[in-house]
Amino acid sequence: MLAPPEDLSTHQVSCYLGEHWGLLRAEVTYVPLGHGSHNWAVVAADGTKWFVKASRSGPDSDFSRATYQTAALLREAGLDFVLGPVRDRSGEVRRQVSSNWELAVFPFIEGRNPDFRSGERVRVAEILGRLHAFSPVPDIAVRWEPGWFQPELKQVLADELDRAWTEGPYGERARALFVSSRSGIERLLDLSDRLVAQLADSDEPPVITHGEPHGGNTMVDSSGRTHLIDCDALMVAPRERDLRVLLYAGHRRPRDLDNSEVLAAYQRSAGPIEPRPFVLELFRAEWHLIELSRYARLFSGPHGRTADVEVRWNALEGYVPVSQNWPDLLSAQIQER
Repeated sequence: MLAPPEDLSTHQVSCYLGEHWGLLRAEVTYVPLGHGSHNWAVVAADGTKWFVKASRSGPDSDFSRATYQTAALLREAGLDFVLGPVRDRSGEVRRQVSSNWELAVFPFIEGRNPDFRSGERVRVAEILGRLHAFSPVPDIAVRWEPGWFQPELKQVLADELDRAWTEGPYGERARALFVSSRSGIERLLDLSDRLVAQLADSDEPPVITHGEPHGGNTMVDSSGRTHLIDCDALMVAPRERDLRVLLYAGHRRPRDLDNSEVLAAYQRSAGPIEPRPFVLELFRAEWHLIELSRYARLFSGPHGRTADVEVRWNALEGYVPVSQNWPDLLSAQIQER
């Protein structure tokens, strides 16, 4: 998030850190990064550095608490490349500090994001293989179910496009994009359903997955070690949920990349497993549909003209029309393999 929240001050964050984590007299600085949560860099009185994420309490709180708990358990079980949250004095990984806000504290990593356009994807492949090989999967981990956010999107297509979206500056422009791309979105929903049906015939066991292991959610620290960060979408799911991002080097169309070294690095930890092309495409379709659903919810309701909203508007334009990322969808369905 590019701007700090108006109802959670830096001073309040500092007080909560002292009360619940014992980080007294902390120097707290807002960090304008990320989506969905507000972030602060922290230097405690003893010189230790931390990173704080604040999220509004709401319908997703239970999900987020489960994913944070899973990340903490994985780190405590020896997967030190998983940047799990630090427990507070009572053992909580995500503390409700007020009626509106929940905080989580993480170790601060001095480093940089790896370059996914170069051979540094190999670094991420190695730790993903270790994550996927971890056993037993924590009981608290969220289990993936197909069709995430799709009922909401289907409702928008069926019931919401014939009314004006006038509760914010981008509403009508967003509605026009959805209207013009309705056919493509419906075909993508159909494709997702068919790929899910095909997956039902598979007996390959699911694994613990990160969900978004791209360059922005991984870091190489100053000693050269690679970490998975932003572990707030951890789920037990088919491994292709992660491999799609790794092998495609992003969320959208596959790129013409040489993945031989990347797969070899992954298999050294995960075993001699080959990704299934149709499952890679299933999770690419799912991500696309999740984003469309989220942006439809945002722009059909009250919203302002802020830097964060503008970022989301630009992202929506990258997903519609659907043919930008699925050029063959309208003329011929993707061949299932």
